[in-house]
Amino acid sequence: MKEYIELFPGRKRQRYMKKNESFENNINIASSIDWKHVISVTGALGSGKTEFTISLARTLATGNRDVVLADMDIINPYFCLRTLSQFSKQEKLSLLLPPGETKWGDMSFINPNIRTKIYDKNSQLILDVGGDSQGALALKQFEREITSEGYDLIFVINPYRTHTRKLNELSEMRAQLEEICGLEVTAVVANPHFMEKTTAEESAKGITTVLSFADEMNIPMLFGIAENSIFSEVRKYLPKEILLWSLEREILFPWEEKEHI
Repeated sequence: MKEYIELFPGRKRQRYMKKNESFENNINIASSIDWKHVISVTGALGSGKTEFTISLARTLATGNRDVVLADMDIINPYFCLRTLSQFSKQEKLSLLLPPGETKWGDMSFINPNIRTKIYDKNSQLILDVGGDSQGALALKQFEREITSEGYDLIFVINPYRTHTRKLNELSEMRAQLEEICGLEVTAVVANPHFMEKTTAEESAKGITTVLSFADEMNIPMLFGIAENSIFSEVRKYLPKEILLWSLEREILFPWEEKEHI
């Protein structure tokens, strides 16, 4: 870190140090959870589940096992893993995308190597699943294998999005999801946001709302998520017992990419 600080003083130094502290926070949270071999992550459109899967994969890849992050999103071809124009490489982390040019086709394809990775206990497998119950159809074909090898099915919730604002809406979505894919939701993660316009107070309020939803559905909430720029402020609003994950967006709009160089 010292060499970096000397080479990049001022604003870049502050951004690096802040990012490093947030990453350590995420590592501590991830280390406290007994993850199953297959981690499937789903959520309604606009939940931010793909951003979270990237962050989770990067965090788990700092451990002793290799991590494979697989794109199974057959719902939204625009904000998914395959659209990342620049994915910074990381040791022990690899992407599994639809094969060849099929990833840009009108029809949805799933990489058949996912089945092999389900049985590969030398690596942790994270599945980025389509954004609603229909997207869970992609999971159905692997139901038997995933069940036999052990899994977590995480439901990412943004309580500020249409169709996930009320408990009855979430309960219905969960029921449809489980019926279609044949797996059970094992935990939820709260990711309340209005993209870059989210305030710390809105983020904290949304996290507590999702916690109440989780309690009503009798599903554990692993933690809340806050964008890195407001993380410290959100932390002040929340009780200590609620864990808070720091998120730095990687899927950017074209006009945002230059700002992050």
